[in-house]
Amino acid sequence: MRVLGVETATPLASSAVVDASGVLAERVLRGPMRHLEWLAPAVDGMLRDAGLGPGDVEGIAVSVGPGGFTGLRIGIATAAAWARARRTPLVGVGTLEALALAAGPRDAVLAALDAHRGEVAAALYRVPVAGEPEPLVPPTVAPPEAVAAEVLAALRGAAGSADPGPGRVLVVGDALSRYAQPLLGALDGRGVPGPPYVHPRAAVVAWLGRLRLIAGARDDPGVLLPVYGRRPALREWQESPAQPGNG
Repeated sequence: MRVLGVETATPLASSAVVDASGVLAERVLRGPMRHLEWLAPAVDGMLRDAGLGPGDVEGIAVSVGPGGFTGLRIGIATAAAWARARRTPLVGVGTLEALALAAGPRDAVLAALDAHRGEVAAALYRVPVAGEPEPLVPPTVAPPEAVAAEVLAALRGAAGSADPGPGRVLVVGDALSRYAQPLLGALDGRGVPGPPYVHPRAAVVAWLGRLRLIAGARDDPGVLLPVYGRRPALREWQESPAQPGNG
């Protein structure tokens, strides 16, 4: 199955197309507030570079957040319009899932994006060598210290004791640019900053989406909405009427 991926949740926007062999093509742009003018031409050019046309796309996966309001709206609207016009199956993928998977296999990956106003949007995952990331702490928007406390509590629970153990947590995402000190400090020495080149990628969104589409997951393009993620306290959230991928 050949799947088009769209990622516009952050200022580093991207589009990609993947199939069973891996990534066929990908385009990336760091251009805050340029998603609208860039996305459609980027997809068209990327498909041409890969020797493909719109009819060769068999599925669409789009990042649904958390992320920037405008970017998410543009990405989801573009993917939904394509799905409706060409009757192509569509699935939404969580941006934090894609970020964690981009970091590579690890027992504990904290995917953290800058949510502004002193908060981060974050989730803790176990990332296997193959397959989808397993959530250990669900997506949360809170101050970095509160997120770190949730992570340590989850590790203690997994270890079955009051001591979270010697394991390390790889922290990735643009939250490190602003909140590295409070976030890593509150992780009690267990946080390891990831490299700055790890970010949500359309290729990863497409790969995750492909797994879900093959398994039969579908989202209705008429009701798929962004997950913005802001909440005043630690709690799970979901803005879409249905959980992405269960439609």
